[in-house]
Amino acid sequence: MLILTLTLFFAFFASWSLVGRFRCYALAQGLLDNPNARSSHSQATPRGGGLVFILLWLVAGVGLVFWEVWSLVQALAFLPGALLLAGIGYWDDRHDLPARWRALVHFVVAGVSVVALDVTDLPLGWLSAGLAVFAIVWSVNLFNFMDGTDGIAGVEALFVLVVGGFFLWQAGGGALAIPAWVLAATVTGFLLWNWPRARIFMGDVGSSVLGFLVAVFALAGEVWFDVSVVLWIILYGVFWFDATVTLVRRVMAGERWYSAHRSHAYQRLHNPLGWSHARILWGVITLNSMLAGLAWWANAMPDMQWVALGVAVVLLSIAYGWVERASPMYAKNPAVR
Repeated sequence: MLILTLTLFFAFFASWSLVGRFRCYALAQGLLDNPNARSSHSQATPRGGGLVFILLWLVAGVGLVFWEVWSLVQALAFLPGALLLAGIGYWDDRHDLPARWRALVHFVVAGVSVVALDVTDLPLGWLSAGLAVFAIVWSVNLFNFMDGTDGIAGVEALFVLVVGGFFLWQAGGGALAIPAWVLAATVTGFLLWNWPRARIFMGDVGSSVLGFLVAVFALAGEVWFDVSVVLWIILYGVFWFDATVTLVRRVMAGERWYSAHRSHAYQRLHNPLGWSHARILWGVITLNSMLAGLAWWANAMPDMQWVALGVAVVLLSIAYGWVERASPMYAKNPAVR
């Protein structure tokens, strides 16, 4: 346990230190996220800081293979996809990659991971494989969609990875719990720079890989250690609920679902309601704490996991409904759309 603690501290400190150095590099290179009509920030801010914590985690992943904690098959489920997504994410942060090429890569990495996981052993057989590919691709994109205010993506990742890692550890899945916690430690180092007011953003290079890894950890836990994916769905509720409901509503309204917008509930809290980034973040932390409690209950009483998921959906619906009443998604103010 001492070695694990020291490893996590080193991962945290290395991330915090290197993100600071990367911020200086981004400023010197003009790698900035300039505010526009769709932004939630008001000043040019360095971006791409996610490259640091993702590269640190990839190095740790290679170490797991070297020390034979992971087999090559297990590494195949995580490392190639994370590396490729980091590459195109960083390219997109610098040069704006067309959406069709991003989508192609998303489906390729999801397919490789699903083959390595061999999810066809799950009850739905080959249908499980199709659903798993869709889930990974959606997680990659929704994490990107929801990374729109200071600290929100980092905080969401911490809750999911730390609590989900505990469930894996409890089930004897240390081979998954340790890399989940290492990733959480590196994200924490970045979060100190990203806390309101953010001095650097993670960019697509960070958000897309986090979305990918959260989904793969959840699926791998189900396949390899019999840790129900429902627990991860509960933990991940703030992100997937807001992103999914907002997307469905935009599609039903005839909008281009892939275009930039400020329609998410958390975005409407900021503008037009005027909530600060910090206030939004503490609201997310409060919701995540409730969801973590529900997931903990579901883990302790597996027969109640679907009830816990239902309670989570009700809780999230109430929160989303409150935002909708206070700031309708389709108010006359076009800035809300």
